[in-house]
Amino acid sequence: MKHVLFVAGLWAMISTASATGIYQCEPTDASTWMTSDQLKAKLVADGWKVNRIKKDGGCWEVYGTTPEGKRVEGYFHPVSGKVLLLNQRGKIIFKAE
Repeated sequence: MKHVLFVAGLWAMISTASATGIYQCEPTDASTWMTSDQLKAKLVADGWKVNRIKKDGGCWEVYGTTPEGKRVEGYFHPVSGKVLLLNQRGKIIFKAE
């Protein structure tokens, strides 16, 4: 039983640590969110190369390359798709006001 509790506790710590915590979006109703496919289409139309999209911190988190050729981790507003933060190799290179 102690082993099961230890493993469960360890899993909880790993799961919590997997969210980057770099940026948190304001809470919004999930039914108003763009789909990941809609966001990807918007970004590709704007010249991005998108490698991966996932939910993180109430935002869409995107791993990809900007139209300028920078490989970044970006946080986007879940409803509008507006870029909120761009992070490159641990350094914030853009943050919306």
